[in-house]
Amino acid sequence: MTKFYYVVIVCLTFCINISMAQTKVLHPTEVKTPLLMDKSAALRDIPGIPSKPRVDRKDNVIPNHKYYPPRNTAVDTTVKTDQAQQVKFGEKLGGDIIQNFNGVANRNYVYPPDPNGDVSATHYFETVNCSFQIWNKTGTSLYGPYDLSTLWQNFPGPWAGLSDGDPIVIYDDIANRWFVSQFALPNYPNGPFYQLVAVSATSDPLGSWYRYAYSFTNMNDYPKFGVWPDGYYMSTNMFTTGSLNYAGSAVAVWDRASMLAGSSTARVQVVYFTNANTSPWSFLPSDCDGTPPPAGTPNYFIWSKDNASYGGNDQLQIYEFHVNWADSTQTTFTGPLSLDVNSFTTMPTGVAQPSTTVKLDDLSDRLMNRLQYRNFGTYQAMVTSQTVNAGSGRAGVRWYQLKKTTGSWSISQQATYAPADGLNRWMSSIAMDSVGNIALGYSVSSSTVYPSIRFTGRLVNDTLNTMSFTEKTIIAGTGSQTGTDARWGDYNSMSIDPDGLTFWYCNQYVQTTGATAWKTRIASFQLNSVVPVELTTFSASLNNNTAALNWKTATETNNRGFEVERADASNDNWQKIGFVPGTGTSTVVREYSFVDNSIKTGSKYSYRLKQMDFDGEFHYSNVIEVEGKYLPRTYSLEQNYPNPFNPSTVIKYAVPFESNVKLTIYNTLGEAVKVLSNAVQTQGAHEVTFNASGLSSGIYFYTINANSVDGKSSFTSTRKMMLVK
Repeated sequence: MTKFYYVVIVCLTFCINISMAQTKVLHPTEVKTPLLMDKSAALRDIPGIPSKPRVDRKDNVIPNHKYYPPRNTAVDTTVKTDQAQQVKFGEKLGGDIIQNFNGVANRNYVYPPDPNGDVSATHYFETVNCSFQIWNKTGTSLYGPYDLSTLWQNFPGPWAGLSDGDPIVIYDDIANRWFVSQFALPNYPNGPFYQLVAVSATSDPLGSWYRYAYSFTNMNDYPKFGVWPDGYYMSTNMFTTGSLNYAGSAVAVWDRASMLAGSSTARVQVVYFTNANTSPWSFLPSDCDGTPPPAGTPNYFIWSKDNASYGGNDQLQIYEFHVNWADSTQTTFTGPLSLDVNSFTTMPTGVAQPSTTVKLDDLSDRLMNRLQYRNFGTYQAMVTSQTVNAGSGRAGVRWYQLKKTTGSWSISQQATYAPADGLNRWMSSIAMDSVGNIALGYSVSSSTVYPSIRFTGRLVNDTLNTMSFTEKTIIAGTGSQTGTDARWGDYNSMSIDPDGLTFWYCNQYVQTTGATAWKTRIASFQLNSVVPVELTTFSASLNNNTAALNWKTATETNNRGFEVERADASNDNWQKIGFVPGTGTSTVVREYSFVDNSIKTGSKYSYRLKQMDFDGEFHYSNVIEVEGKYLPRTYSLEQNYPNPFNPSTVIKYAVPFESNVKLTIYNTLGEAVKVLSNAVQTQGAHEVTFNASGLSSGIYFYTINANSVDGKSSFTSTRKMMLVK
């Protein structure tokens, strides 16, 4: 990142009002096509370019221009009371680390590292300033570390051979592809400036890539990206060519469908905020994980509005980016929707570390990478975070969860994580898993604790505004960074495995004291809920006077086993009727069953599982109800098994009434590739086997549409599956 010092004190006062005052509707200022596009050879066949010291960078710093915004003339220096500061550690156990290995170190002798990474079903990919590396998911290196220019090798232009920085890597799990970008500044501080983008031609990051180059007149600094069904969205802070004066924010959207197809004319539409005195600062675009948003949903951009700089209340401001690829004049960038938030203050002087007077950058002027989006069906959610002053100049992490059911977005929870132990926590990244559990990773440092990496988390049903898990250390630092420019970060990334449950976190630390001695670390973990991670299925089938219970877990940690409990459906008197041992710790799907031989025909029963850890912790599953004969009470569609699969998988569903049932397989483009059922079916449990031997690897969706023959009931549900060949 090109660092622009934005010296302000932020104070955020929570109010409940939501406004759309002074709504703006902006249209694209530019529509660009690539200066150059090609398809590379398979990356595994391209000789890697060794990372080398960047002798063109003064003091080893990625281009740095100090920025003091002219609007910042009346800073409120009062430290505001934080209405939701968490000063105690969470006490919930779990969150055990699965993988923990070294990422790319400082091979280019620059700082900051801008560490970030993402994960697919088979690979982990990390980019830093100014190198990259690819591993399998057990930490075995498959390619690299090499200079980032390797990815654009033999791609001729003024950017040739450059690896200037601000890299971003994203896994597009909707299409099962990879996206990598960095800027190129061949004439710095003069333009033109360039944004290089590469999209993998297949799910294999070691295969071929579609490579693109786009130009900008002003400098496109600190670009952040998000995946959305209709585009790859970008935010950037713009600085004028030559003088590098702040020129306002810019937002952009790339034609994702064209890039995935390798089109040489893939367009980008760009919207500029041209008034530097009123422009939002450091937007984040929403980045979708898991189930795509409802059709037609805009991409959301958010920034943190500091009342000390902009007046009014302290807020998160949300804009909506509606792209129209057929007619760019109909593309709109609309907002803001302003959400008042709890008060907070920015950091005054940076973050302390042992045995040096050098303090580390806190970047408390902006939201931290990334703004993650999830569609949970009945509601949509986003999470993001930033650094704040937790008191006396000690850094804490403010985190937000936003929620949308119908109508507008609102803040469902917000808090500052700052246990009262004297340590600074900052430079964070946050994400939700497919259940709704949240993990928060960050840097930790103080005058007595070397810069290190830690994380915490919460379960979806835990007390609001609280990180309930005990804090865990991914790696403890053993040295300080003494480079006088104090660069740290400038961002990192918490990402989610396609399994929907495993968090992968990438951040920096220092092992040996030095000017630019940073290293990076990559770790994966899960937050345990219900059964240690997730019950992928929990169902019952009935035969005469027996009930067969069946359930599966995706992974397990510290799992002693399951107590099976039953209650008469007319009351809540739960009784233990059996115990099924667990498998301790496991990263593969496990299947369990239990038979209840003592039910009475015609009676209704409720069942639940009490999952028990070896340390005494326990969690209850959801409750299922059955009768003394198999008559399902509701429609349902289960997760296919196995998943991922090759080439066959089984899909199960239940029909409570005689119904017309259509079961269809779709690809990521929304095209129907197979109809598995389209007929009237009787009440009961059904299953069908899907053979995908004629299809290519990737993400697919299966949808059930059921309508009772009496016309009184209907049901629609969609789930995601992964074919891996």
